Amino acid sequence: MATRAKRRRVARPVGCGGDHGLVPDPGPDPVAGFLSWCGRVGLELSPKVAVSRRGTVAGYGMLAREGVQAGELLLAVPRAALLSQHTCSIGGLLARERGALQSPSGWVPLLLALLHELQAPASRWSPYFALWPELGRLEHPMFWPEGERRRLLQGTGVPEAVEKDLANIRSEFHSVVLPFMEAHPDLFSPRVRSLELYQQLVAVVMAYSFQEPLEEEDDDKEPNPPLMVPAADILNHVADHNAHLEYSPWGVVMGRAGKERAWSQLLPSTPGLSADGGYSAHS
Repeated sequence: MATRAKRRRVARPVGCGGDHGLVPDPGPDPVAGFLSWCGRVGLELSPKVAVSRRGTVAGYGMLAREGVQAGELLLAVPRAALLSQHTCSIGGLLARERGALQSPSGWVPLLLALLHELQAPASRWSPYFALWPELGRLEHPMFWPEGERRRLLQGTGVPEAVEKDLANIRSEFHSVVLPFMEAHPDLFSPRVRSLELYQQLVAVVMAYSFQEPLEEEDDDKEPNPPLMVPAADILNHVADHNAHLEYSPWGVVMGRAGKERAWSQLLPSTPGLSADGGYSAHS
């Protein structure tokens, strides 16, 4: 097996190339704030799991406090707590302007929802955003210097995929997203009309979003757009998973798969930027 390329971590001072002041101050205990929010929105977490930084791959993760049996419920998220183009506070506008927001990626409505909710002082999802990784410190390959990306990932196809993504993101932002935000200045402050921030949010969607599968009878329809699933998206995204996500008319539930394991990090079956260095493209 080939040795994986190692990229040197470069520490940045807080606020350097950061989150544009958008991600809310998490306060002294962001986990407590998030758990309180879960109770208010009806998001249920099993008493056998905990949200913590302890023993996680990066940032916050979900750990099993004790053995969890296969099939046992880990979390349940009502649809109203999901963050999508339909549930956000500008969902009506995004639905009316759907034709103007079409793009090859299909991600523009969700990204506009995120841009709006991040800067909204009373956003319903502020406690959820407090557990997000710092946007200015994302380690997605699209933020690496081009020379470093080519040197470390030569022969993998990733540099070419990243360059194609960056060109698509720039085109999408300037032709669709920025004109829409400028047409609605009351909903999008100048600080979110930023290509840098848009690229960061694309990376978040790549790494943390979910996509509800179509019903069998709907196979000829366009795929469902991506959405954010609070609590479920802090689990590490790898192929060798031990948690399974299911959708229902009520919302989203996640159950335990495989053998029980105590105080292990729980891993969902979700595509995205994985811990093993996999790359999920913005097409």
